[in-house]
Amino acid sequence: MKQNKKRIISGINPSGNSLHIGNFFGAVKGQIELQENDQYETYYFVADLHALTTIHDKARLLSNVKSVVLDYLSLGLDPKKCIFFRQSQVVAHSQLAVVLANYIGLGQMKRMHAFKDKLQKGVEIDSVNMGLFNYPILMAADILLYKPYGVPVGEDQRQHVELSRDIAERFNRTYNTEIFSLPEALINKNVGRIVGTDGQRKMSKSLGNIIGIFDDPAVIKKQIMACFTDPNRKKATDPGQVKGNPIFLYHDLLNQNQKEVEDLKNRYRLGQVGDVEVKEKLFLAHQNYFAQAKAKRQQLAGDFSMVEEILTEGAKKAGLMANQTLSQVYQLLGLK
Repeated sequence: MKQNKKRIISGINPSGNSLHIGNFFGAVKGQIELQENDQYETYYFVADLHALTTIHDKARLLSNVKSVVLDYLSLGLDPKKCIFFRQSQVVAHSQLAVVLANYIGLGQMKRMHAFKDKLQKGVEIDSVNMGLFNYPILMAADILLYKPYGVPVGEDQRQHVELSRDIAERFNRTYNTEIFSLPEALINKNVGRIVGTDGQRKMSKSLGNIIGIFDDPAVIKKQIMACFTDPNRKKATDPGQVKGNPIFLYHDLLNQNQKEVEDLKNRYRLGQVGDVEVKEKLFLAHQNYFAQAKAKRQQLAGDFSMVEEILTEGAKKAGLMANQTLSQVYQLLGLK
């Protein structure tokens, strides 16, 4: 990789055991497109240390990590075009987090979304684990180790990138150095949030309003058939609302037959097609869109040792950059 490329770093939290189309169109697709862009040098990691804030079961954690790695590789993440690794296999992430915790105040940490969201959901403050409270500091270490130009995130993660900039500025100013770059939050304004099948909230597995990717076809069809449409439409002959209708938002994302999509929209507006037909054609479009990825995932799952080699090699490459940064920090602090 050429040194004049802009470096990108992005973490993938294995808190769930499978991706859904909201994950794909909201994040994964954009990450894959970045690796294809010659002006960027891309680092992607599975944030297994972050997952410890909610997962305290070894088998579940390992299953989730394996699943998300297979998902990403199947969907197009290419270890020949990016550096792909497990966070825990590059120990500099944990080491730098311990250092950075000394350059941020308690008041600012209390204002971070992850902590505030827990309290707003009625969780007692004394029951919030320190891993969750310190989550933004570890995330800052994840970012700053690689001196990146940018971090692809959703709008809800902008605050974490801003905290990383604050810590970097404070550290640089304290030691009169420029060790840490000030990363930009790269937010895809074109996609925005992917609405769930309930038609109201962001697609989320915890809310049960998702459409999966690699699940059994019967499961995916059930998710699609249960999708919210136009509540004012009582029968198929009633004119229907297309704008803001989740089923047509998904058609726009998944259905590669644009002629069919426009035909369905026109007939829906005129009351000439029922919800069942629209949903059945969405299911077929979904199966076609992800057919190649499903075949590749099955192949990779049959030889996971090769996948583990990819992660090990990725950790070695990431470690070269991460350890160099950590060494510079330790020398400044008098720890080396």
